[in-house]
Amino acid sequence: MATNYTSLPQDDPDPASNNNNQSILDKTRQWWNNKNNSNENAPLLDRKRMILEPPKKTTTKIILWVVGAIIAFLVLVAGLAIWIEEEKPVEHILTTAEKLMLDLPSNDTTREFLKIYSSEAHLAGTDADQRQAEWTRDKFIEFGIEDSKIETYYTLINYPLKRRLALISGPEELQYEAELREDVVDEDETSKNPDVVPTFHGYSKNGSVTGPVVYANYGRLEDFQYLVDQGIDLKGTIALVRYGGSFRGLKVRAAEVYGCAGALVYSDPIDDGPLNKEGYPHTNPAEAYPDGPWRSESSVQRGSVEYLSLITGDPTTPGYASTKDAPRINMEDSPGLPKIPSLPLSYRDALPLLKATQGRGVRGDNDWAGGLKDVDYFSGPTEGDVILENIVEYKITPIWDVIGVIKGSQEPDKAIILGNHRDAWVYGAVDPSSGSASMLELARVFGELLKTGWQPARTIIFASWDQEEYGLVGSTEWVEDNADWLSKEGTVYINVDTAVSGPHFKADASPSLKNLLYEVASNIPDPRTKKTVYEAWSEYTNRTISPSAQPYVGQLGSGSDFVPFLDHLGIASISLSFDGDYGVYHSNYDSFHWMEKYGDPGFYYHQTMVKVWGLLTLRLADSPILPLHPGDYADALTEYVSRLAVYAEKKKSPFPVLTKAIDKLSKTAYKFEKRLRNLEAQVQGYENLSDLPSHLARRVAKVNDHLTFFERGLLDPEGIQDRTWFKHVVYAPGLWTGYSSQVFPAIADALDAGDDALVKHTEQRAALSVNNARKSLKN
Repeated sequence: MATNYTSLPQDDPDPASNNNNQSILDKTRQWWNNKNNSNENAPLLDRKRMILEPPKKTTTKIILWVVGAIIAFLVLVAGLAIWIEEEKPVEHILTTAEKLMLDLPSNDTTREFLKIYSSEAHLAGTDADQRQAEWTRDKFIEFGIEDSKIETYYTLINYPLKRRLALISGPEELQYEAELREDVVDEDETSKNPDVVPTFHGYSKNGSVTGPVVYANYGRLEDFQYLVDQGIDLKGTIALVRYGGSFRGLKVRAAEVYGCAGALVYSDPIDDGPLNKEGYPHTNPAEAYPDGPWRSESSVQRGSVEYLSLITGDPTTPGYASTKDAPRINMEDSPGLPKIPSLPLSYRDALPLLKATQGRGVRGDNDWAGGLKDVDYFSGPTEGDVILENIVEYKITPIWDVIGVIKGSQEPDKAIILGNHRDAWVYGAVDPSSGSASMLELARVFGELLKTGWQPARTIIFASWDQEEYGLVGSTEWVEDNADWLSKEGTVYINVDTAVSGPHFKADASPSLKNLLYEVASNIPDPRTKKTVYEAWSEYTNRTISPSAQPYVGQLGSGSDFVPFLDHLGIASISLSFDGDYGVYHSNYDSFHWMEKYGDPGFYYHQTMVKVWGLLTLRLADSPILPLHPGDYADALTEYVSRLAVYAEKKKSPFPVLTKAIDKLSKTAYKFEKRLRNLEAQVQGYENLSDLPSHLARRVAKVNDHLTFFERGLLDPEGIQDRTWFKHVVYAPGLWTGYSSQVFPAIADALDAGDDALVKHTEQRAALSVNNARKSLKN
């Protein structure tokens, strides 16, 4: 003790009772104090100054206390490191079934399946389409998926009867009769019947019109508005527009809105033709088919012109299934059908029209001109008149969805749905038969797993949709027909449409599924690069989109069968493909020969797609805890609302109610993810739900309910104004783009309309839905 100081006496409680409650640290301290024969907790009396001062420590004790503090700090750091380690996601170890999924898929059997699917034209509702439906069902059963059947719907469909396009007046040297027919390619056997499915538009207006032609670039609103602003009179004209920039049906709708009498949609060589196709990411010659993979001068892109951003499915049964005796609205009353006739054209047939507009009207800047020689892409109108004749037959006809079910053994009320459409505009080797062949191979592999005694914990559904090409009809009618149980049991939908057109992996998905995609892609080798699919995917998106630490996962828009699951019922969804130099889309040349020569010569990317699709399915069907992450969704919403503020052209966020709701969701999702990681750590080592102890099984079941219904919370029963079938507040097809996704679409539509009251209302509705999603994660 320091000189001149004496400790004051302290109360001395019963040492026996005090000892019982002391910690090891307290006992050590007491031992040290006793050893030094003093009480350093007592205040000190300075005898010279006769005042109380705080206790003082000896130099030795100061050193020891410093050492103790350092030790305590190191213990704290070690504990923190352990805590951080515990916070990391649990690494997934491949199960026996997953290892088999990586070993069993065959490129050879997938090739044979594709050869069969693409051996005949199989337009929706035709005899060939029905034959392929029955063959698909029979193969499902043969592979061991015994609960397989065909579900029939009765839908509106149109087929071409007569088509004509001719420039019939004006300077004689400019007059011509369009061929409206694709050339035969000697080396491609299936091209030798070019009239097997004539070039026409699905759901196009029946009728004939005559008028001058006006070139309107991509047929976007801004293209038509530019012409109006330049004094071009569009009333009664026939719009000539090119593919790209927006969905073809919305080009026809824009022409209709601006007073045109008809529409012609052609493929320009600068878009999916051979121009400017050298270098990365292209892997084939920059030549037109058959010398390369790109669109040739006679090639025509068929396709639907239904207004897909307004309605999906059968346009005469909006919001309910097209069963045999379903009531129907009149075609004239449907918001999804065009009111003006249209035709698709090759660039060989479009060139004489552009020659007839040469030097007449105006020319736009930026992307106005295409790649055809000898023309400067003037607007026109042409001096002479053009006749457009599109005589089609409309009727109600049966279509055939094939549904195969493997019942879940532990959580059968949660369904993982795998979908691909089967119908094609002609032979459809890429679109959709590469997906159909991949699905059939996947069914075969699951059959092999069943033979080992494996059963999925959750139900797996295989769905081969019909009539997708007309407007996602088969999937939409099935979803509307089964909406009640799907709303309760639908967990994730995995869509594969054009499975393979090249080597570049692409994925669009609900944000909650992003990390699962990364994990799965990291386990599968990429055939071309010999890296993993994840690494090849990352390189591709870094070089073609923007540099990022992780590969780009896109937003789901429209144009394929995920739409009714996500946008109408709020079921988390994924869409997968391997993309490439695909210049024969919806033409007679989308053939087995094209695929074997350019798309996937060894069929190794088909095999790889089966592995990706299968491993995703197994993770979703068998993982004790569903591998969905609402925290990633909350992060995406934060980005989207910032993007919406930019769209609104305001520097400060004009959406305080929505922003606040997303902030609250982020906090709740963070806490939920933390609990989720703790639970994942506890179930690690259990391959199946059936292995879990009862107390863990109850907790896992509750968490899986939260994860399943999280996306449901993002539905608004009101839907989007003037397109109420779309219920999701976060995603819908862009009103005037169609294929591409619009985030917070109801708000965006209100902004475009300049309706401030509607903007406020839609923001409040979106915030309400975000709050509902947040509440689904609580308790």
